Amino acid sequence: MTHFSKAAIALVVVVVGTSQARANFVPWAYNWEPTPLVIHADGSTHGRLMLTDEPIKLANGTSDVVVTNIRAFSTAPRGRPDHFAHAVVIFTLVLTDLQSGQTALLRFGGFFTGTISVSSANVRFHEGPPRMDSVELGDHIYTVTLGRYSPPGPPGALNAGMISAHVEVDNVPPLKSPAPSSLVLSCLGLAGLGLIGGWRRWYSNGARH
Repeated sequence: MTHFSKAAIALVVVVVGTSQARANFVPWAYNWEPTPLVIHADGSTHGRLMLTDEPIKLANGTSDVVVTNIRAFSTAPRGRPDHFAHAVVIFTLVLTDLQSGQTALLRFGGFFTGTISVSSANVRFHEGPPRMDSVELGDHIYTVTLGRYSPPGPPGALNAGMISAHVEVDNVPPLKSPAPSSLVLSCLGLAGLGLIGGWRRWYSNGARH
């Protein structure tokens, strides 16, 4: 193998390895803000769902995150529970790409239906459009999708309900610089030209002897 070919292969390894490393280790910060934080049952001052406003947290690369935790409160008897016909909630995500310092706001909606009483909870969450949204920050694209919903238990339950989200982090495709695959082909092409040149020199020298 010629020195030129070795250099071309080494360049390919460096380019591809660097691209993969950037995609896997991207630090970012996030904060979900539900509105409202207290969702009252229809015509009731006691029956309600309480949502948590999670503090700002950090993540690295693609990750699942907690949007909010949910707890149910009610003093209604089991035979006459509190009702939620169409209780709307908005989730605002404050998302920051820490490498560039750029921040964006993404909003997701939905509504709750169901019933709660002093000893029961039967609450469903219905995702509203959009369920998925994406934004470009710095050199990265963040794609956010509302994920699993775990309903809250009866009032007094130890474990809270939860809504989660999945955040996919990718590199922005290069526009002006060639993609890694293009660089690979260019390097291989240059290596091939080096081999052809060497073959021509060998043939010329051989023909003269």
